[in-house]
Amino acid sequence: MENFKFLVESAPEIPHEQQKEKEALVTPEMIKVAENALRDFVALKESERVKFLKDKKTNPATLNLLQAAIKSIGCESQEIRLSKRIKKDLPELTKESVIIDLGGESGLVGDLYDELPEINSRLLALYDASPDVFRADGPMSERREDLENRLNKMDEVLRDATGFKITSVYGTDLKVPLRMAKERKWFKDSGAIDTPGRWDNLPGGEIYTCPDEEKVSGVLVLPVLDSEISGEQGVDKFVRVKIYSGKIILIQGGESAQKLRQILEESAKEEHEEGSGNPWNVYTIAEIAFGANSKARSVVRDENQPYNFAGTPTVEAEKRLGTMHLAFGDAKHGEEEAEGFREAVSHFDFVIPRNGLTVEMFTNEGDFERGKNGRKIINDGNWSFF
Repeated sequence: MENFKFLVESAPEIPHEQQKEKEALVTPEMIKVAENALRDFVALKESERVKFLKDKKTNPATLNLLQAAIKSIGCESQEIRLSKRIKKDLPELTKESVIIDLGGESGLVGDLYDELPEINSRLLALYDASPDVFRADGPMSERREDLENRLNKMDEVLRDATGFKITSVYGTDLKVPLRMAKERKWFKDSGAIDTPGRWDNLPGGEIYTCPDEEKVSGVLVLPVLDSEISGEQGVDKFVRVKIYSGKIILIQGGESAQKLRQILEESAKEEHEEGSGNPWNVYTIAEIAFGANSKARSVVRDENQPYNFAGTPTVEAEKRLGTMHLAFGDAKHGEEEAEGFREAVSHFDFVIPRNGLTVEMFTNEGDFERGKNGRKIINDGNWSFF
C-alpha cells in the first residue's frame, strides 16, 4: 500500500444555476419518448410493478418524468430511499418487479444487481440521466430495431480483431491488444431489458469487450472526464494518462487531473479495505467500446461556455455513434463472455471524441505488433465500419 497516496475529497459540484440550464423543461413530448422507450427496451407492461431506487443525488425532474410515463402505461410504482440500513433488505423489497435505479451514491444497493435472477426482477440503471435525454430528437428516441441492426453489422467487423492502434489530435497514442476470440467476445448492448434477471442502462447503443488487461500500453489524453468524477463539459488542461501493462501509472495535467487522481486514490483505498484487497484493480483497463446510437450527443464542448460548464452525462456521450471509450476498474460487466478477470469497487468510462480520432484495427497478431496492414475503422473522425 505504500505506493498509494489517498486523498479523500469529492470533486466540486457543478454550480446549481448551470445544472438547471442543462435540465430541459419536462414536456408532454418528453414523457411520450420515455413511455415509448420503456415499452420498447424494457418491455414494460400494465400489469407490472415498478420500484424506484433513489437517494440524495437523484435528479427529481428525471424521477417525475418517469413516474408520468409509467402512469401513462398503467403501472403501479413505489419509491425506495437507499440507505445502508435497508441495503440488505433490497432484494426482498424489489422482488418480482421492474427496478429503476436513480441513485447516485455507489455502494448502497449491495449485491442487488447480482441477485436479480433469484428475485425474478429486471433493472434499469438511470443514475446519471438528466431529463433532456428524453428530448424528442434525443438518444431515447432511437428505435431498438435500428440500433440492433447497426450493432449486428459492427459485430461482424469487430469479431475478427486482434488489436487496435488508437490515436487522436489531442495526443492519444495507444496499443490495445485483445485476447483470443475463444476467450472473449464482443457484447452488443442495445439496452434491452426484457427478461427477468437482466439489467442495463439507457440510452443503449454500444458494443464492448475487455481487452488484454496485461498488455495495453501507451498514452491516453482526455479532453473530458467521466461525468461521475466531474460533471464539467471539459478540463482546465488536457489530462494525460500514461498506461503500462494495462494499468494507469501516471496522471498529468492541471486541476482536472488532480480530480481524477483523487477519485482513483479514494477508490483504491476502498478496494484495499472493502473489496478484493488489491488497489491496483481500480487502475486496470476494463473495457474497450464503440458507440452506436445515432441520436446521442457527443462530449464535444460548447466553445461559448467555460470548460466547467455542465456537460453531457457519460451514460449518453459514450453511446454516440462514431465515438469510442475506454474504462478502468471493474471488468465484471454482467456479460461473462465480454468480462475481464478483475473486480473493483469503481468503473470509470472515458470517452474519446470523434473529432480527430483514428482507430486502426488489426486481424493478425503479427501485423498488430508490426503496425502493418491495419484497417482504419475510424479515420481522422470519419466513421467507416461499413
